[in-house]
Amino acid sequence: MVNSLIQEQSKRILFRVSYLVSVSMVRQFSWKYRREHSTQFPFVCDICRHTKGRFKTLKDKENHDKMTSRHNRNFKTMAMASGSIDSIRDETDLEKFIRDHVQTDDAFRRVCKGVIKNVSDILKNNIEGKYRPDEVLKTGSTAKGTAIKGKSDVDLVFLLSSSQYQSVDQLQNDLQAILVYIRDALIPFTQYRNAQVHQRAVSFEIACKEPGTGYGHLINVDILPAVNFGYFADIRSIHTQMRGTSEEKRNLYTPSLTKWQREFVKRHRTEQLKKLIRFVKYWKNVSIQTSPSSFALELLVIHLWSQDGSPVHFKLPNALKKVMETIAVPDRIRVEFVGEYYNKEFQQRYAVPYIIDPVNPYSNEAAKCRWDEISQAAITFLQKPLMRSATSKFV
Repeated sequence: MVNSLIQEQSKRILFRVSYLVSVSMVRQFSWKYRREHSTQFPFVCDICRHTKGRFKTLKDKENHDKMTSRHNRNFKTMAMASGSIDSIRDETDLEKFIRDHVQTDDAFRRVCKGVIKNVSDILKNNIEGKYRPDEVLKTGSTAKGTAIKGKSDVDLVFLLSSSQYQSVDQLQNDLQAILVYIRDALIPFTQYRNAQVHQRAVSFEIACKEPGTGYGHLINVDILPAVNFGYFADIRSIHTQMRGTSEEKRNLYTPSLTKWQREFVKRHRTEQLKKLIRFVKYWKNVSIQTSPSSFALELLVIHLWSQDGSPVHFKLPNALKKVMETIAVPDRIRVEFVGEYYNKEFQQRYAVPYIIDPVNPYSNEAAKCRWDEISQAAITFLQKPLMRSATSKFV
């Protein structure tokens, strides 16, 4: 008995040593470098996705995955708490799965809302002078009502003083200094982890715990400085300014458009549609190693829903089959929202597939997706029992 315990302990020590050696070998590059060079590091941790740990080979990732339970013994992540999509066989199962494993509840949303408000207050109250913001605007999945359990993204748009910054040229000149000021304002608050300055944003993570269950939820936050064009600005005049600029400068306009982007997703979107969006995002997170743009999938779902008459009520399996069949053949994806916030005057030419941001005619969200991988995952999903009896129409 004693010998067997010693042998088992020795195995554990040897595994731990080999794991640490492998980590020291694969961590020649920082997590930031790996995120920015995802094609070099295509494999992502299955469980602790919030670390954004990326690996060059499948073996490196598998070694990492074996130790994920030790990352934080008191913090249960989405994948550890979730069920299996394979268990879903009919509409009742799907509704229950979304309720239990995908959508967040009211109490949890209040916790996250409070955390984000605290960050906004810190930025407004701890940055003085020229860089003090007029407003900190919350966008992203948490603001749009499409966040899923375990992980969500928030973009906090740091609207600069309209008296100090009237143009994107001024923002471009001071951008790096502004980003450093934002990061430094967060440093004293240790709960905001890994605050880093990037080319156009400051990013960090916030950990929340779901009331009652203790399940953990990570919010990835990007803070993006932007020119405050005002709530009554004509968005088409902004598009006109963007027309003659470089792609680099257009990217600096983008955060200024996010209030319209948020309104687009929230406006007239039924709870049933949000359920569908949340499940598609959840499926993407658990099925695909190199995650595509969640916003692209949101827009695709909204487009397909609109094509079928924007029904208030529809059967989720039918709608899901329509979405999966569309994703399975990406060279047929042509999504534009001309007439919503821009007209044909600003329409651009894009190679297929394309999913154009409804408030920014110069942004093709489909370009941020790895369609070979996501289409194969959709083809696999279409073979599941849930899809066999479903039709390809929302209603």
